[in-house]
Amino acid sequence: MPYRMILTIVFFSYTQTAMAALDCKSDGSREQVVYASAASEQITSWKPGAGIHKLTLNNHFAIGVKVEEASAEYYAKRFGQDEYVPELVKITFYDMNTDRPKELTHTWAGANSVQLFNAIGNADHVLELAEPGLTLNLIKQVCVKVGV
Repeated sequence: MPYRMILTIVFFSYTQTAMAALDCKSDGSREQVVYASAASEQITSWKPGAGIHKLTLNNHFAIGVKVEEASAEYYAKRFGQDEYVPELVKITFYDMNTDRPKELTHTWAGANSVQLFNAIGNADHVLELAEPGLTLNLIKQVCVKVGV
């Protein structure tokens, strides 16, 4: 019997977290939200802005993550004549252990996707992330107008 209670608590906790990510602004505009986790443990979440988001990993490495929308120029260059393509973001990692942030790597991903970064590769090779690496869950909700 206790396992049902545990499953219920886990379900409602996950549902509340998911609903928090689906918070539409009053004007219906969409916001990107990033959830960072390592070894299945959520580290932090944030709404990307113009700056670099800093987090410290279990190996005490301070890494910066910048998530930004793909530019119209990138879409034109990458996809040419395609009429519809997935919405993309640019993910850039920085070494924050220096006086000035040093770019480690960057890659492109879906605005609604799960990306795993570690020393082996996966989404991109970032030696400093070691194991278990860093998982980014990228969510950009779609808002629907329901009222008058």
